[in-house]
Amino acid sequence: MKNITAIVALVACILIAPPSDAHTRSQSFSHWHIEGQAAVFTFAVDARRATQIAQLYAPTYDLSRLLEQHLRETVFVFQGSVPCELESLESPGVPRSVITVSGHFSCAGPMADDLRASVTAFQAVSPTHIHIARVDNSGVVSEHVVREGRSSFALQADRPATDLWGFIATGFTHVLSGLDHLVFLLALALVVGNPRTAIFCVTGFTLGHSLALAAATLGWVEPNERLIEAMIGFTIAVTALEAGVHHGLDRRRAFRAFSALTLLVAVLPISNGLSVMAIGAALALYAYATGCFSASQATTLLPLITTAFGLVHGAGFAGGLKEATIFRSEILMPLLGFNIGVELAQLCALVVFFSLPWIVRLKSSIDVAIVTNYASVVIFGLGCFWFAQRLWI
Repeated sequence: MKNITAIVALVACILIAPPSDAHTRSQSFSHWHIEGQAAVFTFAVDARRATQIAQLYAPTYDLSRLLEQHLRETVFVFQGSVPCELESLESPGVPRSVITVSGHFSCAGPMADDLRASVTAFQAVSPTHIHIARVDNSGVVSEHVVREGRSSFALQADRPATDLWGFIATGFTHVLSGLDHLVFLLALALVVGNPRTAIFCVTGFTLGHSLALAAATLGWVEPNERLIEAMIGFTIAVTALEAGVHHGLDRRRAFRAFSALTLLVAVLPISNGLSVMAIGAALALYAYATGCFSASQATTLLPLITTAFGLVHGAGFAGGLKEATIFRSEILMPLLGFNIGVELAQLCALVVFFSLPWIVRLKSSIDVAIVTNYASVVIFGLGCFWFAQRLWI
């Protein structure tokens, strides 16, 4: 009966699983330059995100024109309380993975200290949308994080500035608004079993996350977003399987079966190509080798493994930045703020996850071990579903 219930839970979690791009963030970027009495900007957004605003306008296949129309309604510049005139707005018109639109605002009088821009693009279709603006005012560079409720930012600064608290908040929401990130942390909590080891693991995870994000935003690597997103699903599934092994599954058999499943998912669609098949073979080999570890060896290696998994998850977030050059200079403070936010959110999540068993024991007579087993099954199902979906679609 327990096995049947577990199978039902696995099937149910696959049927209700969220979309394949759960890890990616709704985000856009802009570069601003102050030139005399003009404010010139370039707005950039991933083409897949641009399709979100199609629901707001008449149907069209030209995403560049669609974005232009949207920016006319959501991007403004004010000199004090007086709006500046948008004189031009145009895009190259060449289909790309990232769509860019350039604009030119002209203000009536000399630029004053109260020159501000307001950007609410995409907030109507994605309340958690984050916009990162970089302003260059005669060589003085400032960076701002724009989100719902905080859409206005200054276009003039006396000295270089980075919105550190904004980047901390971005890192914090990056974790707490990303379902697959939270699911991974829950799986990790199920495996580790004690808060002290979990803190070591999530710190290693943050380190890997930071290294991958820095490498991608500096242009040292160019993550394949589809493969990275699929690998994130794999890390969730393999971590949940480790949790299941800790609670009674036969280690060798479980990981060998998962290794075969991984290879099957990677090679089944012929259209995937050799690169996907090679990645799938490598992941299958990793799963097979993991099954050869003893339980104590797996626990000892867990901080190192989670650091490697952090590289994968960090590359997933950085995939949205690969066409943006906003962090190529002044990178230290944005990365520091972002990863402080990531670490704080992960610690908060772990506090909640490790408190849940205590709350269950206190408030009910439910067997925590049974809940843990079912949670492992559901998380494993989600990870497998995301892995397959992100490779096949």
